[in-house]
Amino acid sequence: MAVTTLVLKNSKNRDERHATLLEAVRKQLDNPNVAIKYSNKGKPLLVGSNKHISVTTTGDVMVCAIADTNIGIDGENLARFTEQEQHDYVAIAERFFTEEEADYVRDGENDGTRFIKVWIRKEAFCKFTGKGLVDFANFSVNDGERFYGKVNGVPIKKLNVTFPGSNEYLFVIAGDY
Repeated sequence: MAVTTLVLKNSKNRDERHATLLEAVRKQLDNPNVAIKYSNKGKPLLVGSNKHISVTTTGDVMVCAIADTNIGIDGENLARFTEQEQHDYVAIAERFFTEEEADYVRDGENDGTRFIKVWIRKEAFCKFTGKGLVDFANFSVNDGERFYGKVNGVPIKKLNVTFPGSNEYLFVIAGDY
Protein backbone atom coordinates (compact mmCIF):
# COMPACT_ATOMS: atom_id res chain seq x y z
CA MET A 1 0.00 0.00 0.00
CA ALA A 2 1.14 3.48 -0.68
CA VAL A 3 1.10 6.08 2.01
CA THR A 4 -2.11 8.06 2.36
CA THR A 5 -1.58 11.65 3.43
CA LEU A 6 -4.17 13.86 5.04
CA VAL A 7 -3.58 17.60 5.01
CA LEU A 8 -5.39 19.23 7.90
CA LYS A 9 -5.62 22.59 9.58
CA ASN A 10 -3.20 22.86 12.47
CA SER A 11 -4.15 24.37 15.79
CA LYS A 12 -1.96 25.65 18.59
CA ASN A 13 -4.38 23.98 20.99
CA ARG A 14 -3.44 20.32 21.56
CA ASP A 15 -7.03 19.17 22.19
CA GLU A 16 -8.30 20.83 19.00
CA ARG A 17 -5.41 19.34 17.04
CA HIS A 18 -6.18 15.87 18.41
CA ALA A 19 -9.91 16.21 17.65
CA THR A 20 -9.19 17.32 14.07
CA LEU A 21 -6.77 14.44 13.57
CA LEU A 22 -9.09 11.84 15.10
CA GLU A 23 -12.06 12.94 12.98
CA ALA A 24 -10.00 12.84 9.77
CA VAL A 25 -8.46 9.43 10.54
CA ARG A 26 -11.85 7.92 11.40
CA LYS A 27 -13.28 9.25 8.15
CA GLN A 28 -10.29 8.07 6.07
CA LEU A 29 -10.37 4.57 7.59
CA ASP A 30 -14.18 4.48 7.60
CA ASN A 31 -14.03 3.38 11.22
CA PRO A 32 -15.81 5.51 13.84
CA ASN A 33 -14.37 3.36 16.63
CA VAL A 34 -10.69 3.93 15.96
CA ALA A 35 -8.85 5.85 18.67
CA ILE A 36 -5.47 7.56 18.82
CA LYS A 37 -3.21 7.05 21.82
CA TYR A 38 0.27 8.47 22.26
CA SER A 39 3.44 6.77 23.47
CA ASN A 40 5.41 8.35 26.29
CA LYS A 41 7.57 10.03 23.58
CA GLY A 42 4.48 11.36 21.76
CA LYS A 43 4.31 8.85 18.88
CA PRO A 44 0.66 8.49 17.80
CA LEU A 45 -0.69 4.94 17.77
CA LEU A 46 -3.97 3.76 16.30
CA VAL A 47 -6.19 1.64 18.53
CA GLY A 48 -8.81 -0.44 16.73
CA SER A 49 -6.95 -0.52 13.42
CA ASN A 50 -3.96 -2.37 12.00
CA LYS A 51 -2.75 0.82 10.27
CA HIS A 52 0.13 3.01 11.39
CA ILE A 53 0.22 6.81 11.47
CA SER A 54 2.69 9.60 11.88
CA VAL A 55 1.96 13.30 12.15
CA THR A 56 3.86 16.51 11.56
CA THR A 57 2.78 20.07 12.19
CA THR A 58 4.29 23.21 10.76
CA GLY A 59 2.62 26.60 10.83
CA ASP A 60 -1.05 26.28 9.85
CA VAL A 61 -0.61 22.78 8.38
CA MET A 62 -0.87 19.37 10.00
CA VAL A 63 -0.02 16.39 7.78
CA CYS A 64 -0.91 12.85 8.79
CA ALA A 65 0.57 9.86 6.98
CA ILE A 66 -1.23 6.51 7.17
CA ALA A 67 0.30 3.21 6.04
CA ASP A 68 0.16 -0.55 6.59
CA THR A 69 3.62 -0.51 8.20
CA ASN A 70 5.44 1.69 10.68
CA ILE A 71 6.32 5.14 9.33
CA GLY A 72 7.66 8.48 10.49
CA ILE A 73 6.96 11.82 8.81
CA ASP A 74 8.33 15.28 9.33
CA GLY A 75 8.09 18.51 7.41
CA GLU A 76 8.72 22.20 7.64
CA ASN A 77 7.80 25.42 5.91
CA LEU A 78 11.08 26.41 4.26
CA ALA A 79 10.36 30.14 4.55
CA ARG A 80 10.51 29.78 8.31
CA PHE A 81 14.22 28.98 7.98
CA THR A 82 15.20 31.31 5.16
CA GLU A 83 13.17 34.52 5.53
CA GLN A 84 12.62 35.11 9.23
CA GLU A 85 15.09 35.97 11.93
CA GLN A 86 18.36 34.25 11.14
CA HIS A 87 19.82 31.78 13.61
CA ASP A 88 23.27 30.29 13.79
CA TYR A 89 22.31 27.01 12.13
CA VAL A 90 25.92 25.85 12.12
CA ALA A 91 26.11 26.14 15.92
CA ILE A 92 22.83 24.24 16.29
CA ALA A 93 24.07 21.56 13.88
CA GLU A 94 27.34 21.23 15.76
CA ARG A 95 25.38 20.64 18.96
CA PHE A 96 22.76 18.16 17.72
CA PHE A 97 24.06 16.57 14.51
CA THR A 98 26.86 14.17 13.70
CA GLU A 99 30.14 15.65 12.46
CA GLU A 100 29.31 14.75 8.83
CA GLU A 101 25.90 16.42 9.07
CA ALA A 102 27.40 19.49 10.72
CA ASP A 103 29.95 19.65 7.87
CA TYR A 104 27.08 19.60 5.36
CA VAL A 105 25.38 22.52 7.12
CA ARG A 106 28.70 24.36 7.56
CA ASP A 107 29.41 24.14 3.80
CA GLY A 108 26.20 26.07 3.01
CA GLU A 109 25.20 29.71 3.29
CA ASN A 110 23.76 29.36 6.83
CA ASP A 111 20.35 30.35 5.51
CA GLY A 112 18.74 27.33 7.16
CA THR A 113 18.09 25.31 4.00
CA ARG A 114 20.80 22.71 4.56
CA PHE A 115 20.03 22.62 8.27
CA ILE A 116 16.35 21.86 7.75
CA LYS A 117 17.07 19.17 5.16
CA VAL A 118 19.07 17.29 7.80
CA TRP A 119 16.71 18.08 10.68
CA ILE A 120 13.53 16.75 9.06
CA ARG A 121 15.24 13.52 7.99
CA LYS A 122 16.51 12.97 11.51
CA GLU A 123 13.14 13.78 13.03
CA ALA A 124 11.27 11.49 10.60
CA PHE A 125 13.64 8.66 11.55
CA CYS A 126 13.11 9.34 15.27
CA LYS A 127 9.35 9.32 14.73
CA PHE A 128 9.73 5.99 12.95
CA THR A 129 11.74 4.49 15.81
CA GLY A 130 9.66 6.13 18.52
CA LYS A 131 12.77 7.63 20.08
CA GLY A 132 13.15 11.28 20.93
CA LEU A 133 15.46 13.98 19.69
CA VAL A 134 18.09 12.87 22.21
CA ASP A 135 18.84 10.08 19.71
CA PHE A 136 19.94 12.59 17.01
CA ALA A 137 23.65 12.15 17.69
CA ASN A 138 23.41 8.35 17.43
CA PHE A 139 22.82 8.17 13.68
CA SER A 140 23.59 10.09 10.52
CA VAL A 141 21.36 10.85 7.52
CA ASN A 142 24.18 12.19 5.37
CA ASP A 143 27.88 11.72 4.71
CA GLY A 144 28.69 15.43 4.59
CA GLU A 145 27.72 15.72 0.93
CA ARG A 146 24.84 13.37 0.07
CA PHE A 147 21.80 12.08 1.90
CA TYR A 148 21.53 8.37 2.58
CA GLY A 149 18.59 6.52 1.06
CA LYS A 150 18.46 4.35 4.19
CA VAL A 151 19.44 4.87 7.81
CA ASN A 152 19.99 1.68 9.82
CA GLY A 153 18.12 -0.17 7.06
CA VAL A 154 15.12 2.19 7.14
CA PRO A 155 14.32 4.02 3.87
CA ILE A 156 14.11 7.81 4.14
CA LYS A 157 12.95 9.93 1.22
CA LYS A 158 11.16 13.09 0.24
CA LEU A 159 7.39 12.87 0.30
CA ASN A 160 5.30 14.83 -2.16
CA VAL A 161 2.33 16.35 -0.33
CA THR A 162 0.13 18.57 -2.45
CA PHE A 163 -1.97 21.44 -1.11
CA PRO A 164 -2.19 25.17 -1.88
CA GLY A 165 1.27 26.58 -1.09
CA SER A 166 2.87 23.14 -0.72
CA ASN A 167 5.82 24.22 -2.87
CA GLU A 168 6.97 26.24 0.17
CA TYR A 169 7.24 23.08 2.30
CA LEU A 170 9.52 20.08 2.46
CA PHE A 171 8.31 16.73 3.79
CA VAL A 172 10.27 13.54 4.42
CA ILE A 173 9.06 10.06 5.32
CA ALA A 174 10.89 7.17 6.96
CA GLY A 175 9.83 3.53 6.69
CA ASP A 176 9.03 0.62 4.39
CA TYR A 177 5.59 1.12 2.96
